Amino acid sequence: MRHRYVTILAGLWLAGNAQAAQFYSLRVSHDAGCYQVSADVYLAAPLPAVYQVLTDYNHLTRITGAIRQSHVVRRVDAHTVIVFVETRACVLFFCHSIRQTQRVTELPPRYIIAKTIAAKSNVKSGRASWHLDQDGNGTRMHWQMTLTPDFWVPPLIGPALVEGELRAQGKYTAEGVEKLARERAYLPPLRTTGRHDRFPQLR
Repeated sequence: MRHRYVTILAGLWLAGNAQAAQFYSLRVSHDAGCYQVSADVYLAAPLPAVYQVLTDYNHLTRITGAIRQSHVVRRVDAHTVIVFVETRACVLFFCHSIRQTQRVTELPPRYIIAKTIAAKSNVKSGRASWHLDQDGNGTRMHWQMTLTPDFWVPPLIGPALVEGELRAQGKYTAEGVEKLARERAYLPPLRTTGRHDRFPQLR
């Protein structure tokens, strides 16, 4: 009985000290006013819980502080929902609220595609997709996003700073999704110290 108790404690300690979201790649680029983000990341959380976090549209603010508000506008059918999301982006002293009304297509349990409705947003265009695969006890998340702002970005240095902000928010978003998914799966918190600068194939 004592051996079993020690084994359980050891398992919990190892789980609690596991590394947080591991990025295989996180790429950010800019071309003609359009920003692209592409990430391939391992999340130490089960796939169903990750999917639930990504589709909990009324509580996306829990993922990252950059998301100021989110809610379901209406559900079109079993696989389509209209969602409003407002995010706050700051580069040096330049801050802007990005408001998007998105048509989200759900293809459970692995795919989510969100397309911005430009007429109801303050960006020219936007698209995001998430592709989830089970990877051992965790989830491999492939995330892609394109965004064309409808507001002025300072030339020359501006785009580079925006890319840096998108890179940082991509990291925080992945860690936030992982944290919430582990909570849903009743798993202990992960140790995140020392992970902030570790991007194996980052460019």
